[in-house]
Amino acid sequence: MSDLVRLAARNNAEWCDAVCRSWGRPGEFRPNVWLNRHPAPPFYPNAVTLTPDDDGRQRAALEALANELGSGFAIKDSFATLDLAPLGLAPLFSASWIARLPANPAPEGDPDGLDWRIVGTPEAFDAWQSGWSGDASTPSPFAATLLEDPAITLIGGWRGDTILAGAALNRSAGAVGWSNVFVPDEAAPECRAGALRFALGLAGNLPLLGYERGEALAQSLALGFTACGPLTIWGR
Repeated sequence: MSDLVRLAARNNAEWCDAVCRSWGRPGEFRPNVWLNRHPAPPFYPNAVTLTPDDDGRQRAALEALANELGSGFAIKDSFATLDLAPLGLAPLFSASWIARLPANPAPEGDPDGLDWRIVGTPEAFDAWQSGWSGDASTPSPFAATLLEDPAITLIGGWRGDTILAGAALNRSAGAVGWSNVFVPDEAAPECRAGALRFALGLAGNLPLLGYERGEALAQSLALGFTACGPLTIWGR
């Protein structure tokens, strides 16, 4: 599964970069790490490792970034292989990369009763963002300029004028990223399955890759995803 994890790490780094670019804060890609020296949007890291093997340059880049940013930032160790405590960081949480290969058929089950569509207008984006945020008071990490990125597709499950469920897809070389899935608690399995069925139709013959933890991971595995490797988020 190591090749899938490398693919997932690169895809996720491209998603993080797209979110940052939508705010005018682009990062930079190096062979073994993605870095961003600008303030990251809420919930987003300033670095994502792209390889598990550190020849010293990855570590040096992360150390320089940590010295430059000082505090209030996070690093995604995509392979859960680094000890970043000497840089003054502490683990925030661990999760598992997940993959759903195109040969795996779409999940069956009861319909969720939602009208699944691509989010394509500023008004629809506002509805999607409202559904994603729910009752949270933390500012959203997303900007409407994400809709201008041809690699990004936001999907939403409408009921009337309200988006009750949704997800973000980002296309990269060899994969489609699957992230930011939100579903109502009272119908989480059905709506997650509905989002996945719609996403699979858009992904074509590419695998869906993402990461989850806790109950969301359990629901993803029940829908045919495979856990393919750990990751750790460090913060300071």
